[in-house]
Amino acid sequence: MRQFIADSYNSVMNAKYNPLRHIPNQNTRHVVTLFLMWMWCGIFATWTGAIFFLGASLFLHSILFFGVLVTLGTFEAAKRHDLHFRLSEQPITKV
Repeated sequence: MRQFIADSYNSVMNAKYNPLRHIPNQNTRHVVTLFLMWMWCGIFATWTGAIFFLGASLFLHSILFFGVLVTLGTFEAAKRHDLHFRLSEQPITKV
């Protein structure tokens, strides 16, 4: 049962397993994911009768999604060694 839940989650939410993995451009994949997020926010707000919460839901989901993307982007940049966190080898001297 645990594996079924994990597989179900990954098939929708994990970009390595869902059909969006076939979109080669990461920016395009990001825009498509944002569109789907906003669409589902609207569907669930309408379904629950809470359409007046739609704006807050879109805003809060966007913030959450932005945080995840920044984290993943940072991890990927660190993996490719694009981030330079090393301190200077030369000591800073006062002039």
